[in-house]
Amino acid sequence: MHTKITTNNPYGHNRYGFAWQKVPIGGSAHLDFGCNDGQFLAELKGKGITRLVGIDISRDAVHKARERFPDLEFVHITRTIPLPFKDAEFTSITVLDVIEHVDEQRALLNELNRLLREDGALVVTVPGWYFFSFLDVGNLKFRFPRLHRWYYCKRYSRAEYDFRYVSNPDGLVGDISVRKRWHEHFSREKLRRLLEDCAFEVIEFDGTGFFSRIIKGIQLLSRPIKPLRSLLRRIEVLDARLFQTANLFCIAKKKGN
Repeated sequence: MHTKITTNNPYGHNRYGFAWQKVPIGGSAHLDFGCNDGQFLAELKGKGITRLVGIDISRDAVHKARERFPDLEFVHITRTIPLPFKDAEFTSITVLDVIEHVDEQRALLNELNRLLREDGALVVTVPGWYFFSFLDVGNLKFRFPRLHRWYYCKRYSRAEYDFRYVSNPDGLVGDISVRKRWHEHFSREKLRRLLEDCAFEVIEFDGTGFFSRIIKGIQLLSRPIKPLRSLLRRIEVLDARLFQTANLFCIAKKKGN
C-alpha cells in the first residue's frame, strides 16, 4: 500500500485505513453504503463532517449500529435501489468491500453517482483478482455447500445456519445477495470499466497484501496456538504494507469534474 497513513489514522494498512485517509475533511455529508456495525462511520467524526449516514441491507447490522452510535444516522434498506436520498446530497461516499456482494452493481453505482455532489469523492474497495483468489474462504459455502453446512451447524446451530444461509429475511446468503451467490474479485481494469460505465472516473488505485489469503487460512487452523497467532499477525501487517494485490482500493469522482 503506497498511501501514506498519518499518525491520527485509527486504522493501519487496510481498506479502512485507506478510506479514512481519502474521505475529505470538513464535508457537509458522508454516506457509508454497507455500514455494517457503524464503527468506520463513527471513526469519521474527527474529520469535521457535518452529517454522517450509514446504510445497510442487514437489519441486524443497522440495529447494532444504532445501539452503539445513537448520535449517528443509520438507515435500513430492503433493496439496493432506489436509495432514500436527494440528488447530490453527499460530499463523499464510501463503499467498502460491498460491490462484490451485490447483484445489481451498475444500478447501485449509478444511484451513488446521483447522490454524490459534482466535486464529491467516491471511495471503493473490493477483493483483488490474482493468483490466490481461489483461496477466498467467502466462497467455500458455494464451492462446498455440504461441508460448510456441517461446519456451521457444528460450531453454531442448525437454526442459526437456516436463518443466515437458507431463509435470511434480508435476501442474503450469509452476506452475499441471494441472486449473486458468489464473492466476486476484481482486477484494476475490471473495476475501472465498471466505474466508467457508471459515469465515474478513477483518480487513484491502491491496495494491500499478496499472501493474506494464505495467512488467513493458517490463522483459522492455528487459533489455539497463541505464539503462532502473534507471529502471523506481524507477517500479515508486513504483507499489507509491502504488496498491493490481494485487496484493491480506489478513489473516483464523477466524470467531467
